[in-house]
Amino acid sequence: MRRTLLRDPIFIIGFVIFASLLLLSIGNTVFRDGQVDQFLNRYSDEGRLIGIPPLEPSKDQWLGTDRAGNDLFQMMIEGFKWTVGICATVALGRMAFGLLIGIPLAFRGARVNRIFKMVLDGFLILPISLLAMMMLFPSYFFADSTMVPPLLDRVTLQLTVFVALGLPAVTLYLITEVRQLLKQEFMIVAETLGGSVWHRTRKHLWPHLVPTLVIVFMQQFVQTLMLLIHLSLFGVFFGGTVFLFEGVRPTLFEWSSMFGFYFTQFTATTWMTNHMFLVPALGLSLLVFLSNLLTSRLERAFRLRRQEAVVTEETMSQTEAAAASLADPFTLVHTNHSTQFKKPPSSI
Repeated sequence: MRRTLLRDPIFIIGFVIFASLLLLSIGNTVFRDGQVDQFLNRYSDEGRLIGIPPLEPSKDQWLGTDRAGNDLFQMMIEGFKWTVGICATVALGRMAFGLLIGIPLAFRGARVNRIFKMVLDGFLILPISLLAMMMLFPSYFFADSTMVPPLLDRVTLQLTVFVALGLPAVTLYLITEVRQLLKQEFMIVAETLGGSVWHRTRKHLWPHLVPTLVIVFMQQFVQTLMLLIHLSLFGVFFGGTVFLFEGVRPTLFEWSSMFGFYFTQFTATTWMTNHMFLVPALGLSLLVFLSNLLTSRLERAFRLRRQEAVVTEETMSQTEAAAASLADPFTLVHTNHSTQFKKPPSSI
């Protein structure tokens, strides 16, 4: 599979763009302490005032500035690692707890799984965005910016809520996948030979489960990103929302929070001159597109590897069948049919 991905130019381009943005974001934090430049006014070479925030895109500010004079390009670079880190952490948390709960339950009887499925099916019809907003709204709105709790406490609570809301669906899916694998012939043989649950999971189940986990991770990554976007439209920003005289403001400028924050300003002004909302909107669209692109290429690589494995098994079966049907048991059997065995010439 690694060779397939390395030979896939679409996957390489998408991965390079994704990794470059992440390295730039981390580098801005390491080398500039996460600083974002502020430009209050724009002057001409003669010293004449020619613009006030929000400044339109120019050669000095590639994406322009917001109303506070913050450079939008630097804000997008700085906020990228937060958006990716949040989505990746939530996706990994859901998968980790889903495996810890799902694998032991998958080895149980059908009655236990049927009861567990009936209990969790009710959570699947509830809108996650609405539940998250109801749970976070009372604790993440602050009337005074000086009374905001520490960032670690706010982030930990919000990540816990995000993981818990998506856990039922991931757990049910992993239980279904594991039970399908347990019905395969190699798993039945391993159980017949006396393999323990840990041995069967580690040696037989896990290698076949890894491709599914990679796809589930990418899907949960995109789902978490959509959840952040939905909450930001309701004013529930990641890390908390501060009430000000002129409106609400996020405490942490990651991409989805910027999207929701600038959306209110976008609706209050003409879209022809307002670029503040379009910058995070296009950035989020690009992130969703890259995530779906990488997911599709990974699925393609796993599908090709599965096809190669099937072809290999068919070739081995044909070779064994040919060996079993030989009239002369001492005749050589060649797996490569392009070369034929030739008898050396006799020296007469």
